[in-house]
Amino acid sequence: MAKTKTDYSTYLRINDLLKLQVPLTDNAPDELLFIVVHQSYELWFKVMIDELTRSATVLHENEPWRATTHLRRMVEVEELLLTHLRLLDTMSPEGFLRFRDPLDPASGFQSCQFRAIEFLSGAGHAAALNYDFFDEEQRAWLAQISEQPNVWSGFERSLRVSVGATENDDLLDLVRALYMAHDSAQLTALHAVAELLIDHDENLALWRYQHMLMAARQIGRRPGTGGSAGLAYLDTTIERRFYPVLWEVRSIL
Repeated sequence: MAKTKTDYSTYLRINDLLKLQVPLTDNAPDELLFIVVHQSYELWFKVMIDELTRSATVLHENEPWRATTHLRRMVEVEELLLTHLRLLDTMSPEGFLRFRDPLDPASGFQSCQFRAIEFLSGAGHAAALNYDFFDEEQRAWLAQISEQPNVWSGFERSLRVSVGATENDDLLDLVRALYMAHDSAQLTALHAVAELLIDHDENLALWRYQHMLMAARQIGRRPGTGGSAGLAYLDTTIERRFYPVLWEVRSIL
């Protein structure tokens, strides 16, 4: 049988893709940029979910060296997403307000994929499973994601198995010992995973901070869309960390 040929446009479904950017407001030049950036975010979120899923699987199989490539790729995606926020800073506040009102109640807070990233990172909240702005299909998918192995539980399991620890052994002490010794390939790989998880956590902290500054620059103290308190809500997220143990261990090395 002859091999079916394809081309760039057909393979990537370019014609379909370029029809998905539909501004709601006439004479609002910044709206196209806003849509493209957020659609790009969701595409990269899909990649991050895949990398987190693969990482969690191999960590739970106690093969941390197989997780590093996936986690490193995810961190690189996050670095890219930080530049997307800087693109949004090119909008003027009056330009953004020209198309903002018709967006209400749409909000980035409603990103189902971002909630999936939180769960797969080991930092999801059960309340997200009941958000009323998710439809039934989204809630079912997110519930399934919440029950999957995550990278933090995988890291902890692999660490305990690797050093012969029990569930009663203090995790902070185990992580400290990991950072102080690199006498095996297994522990070296786990150390690399720990540092990549810190990169992941740090990038999300930077994203929250830049997002807060972007919101302040665009809308000041106006209420946010989607029923949020806007900047007041974003202020509360700045200190959030996924992996407090990995931050705390630095104080006792």
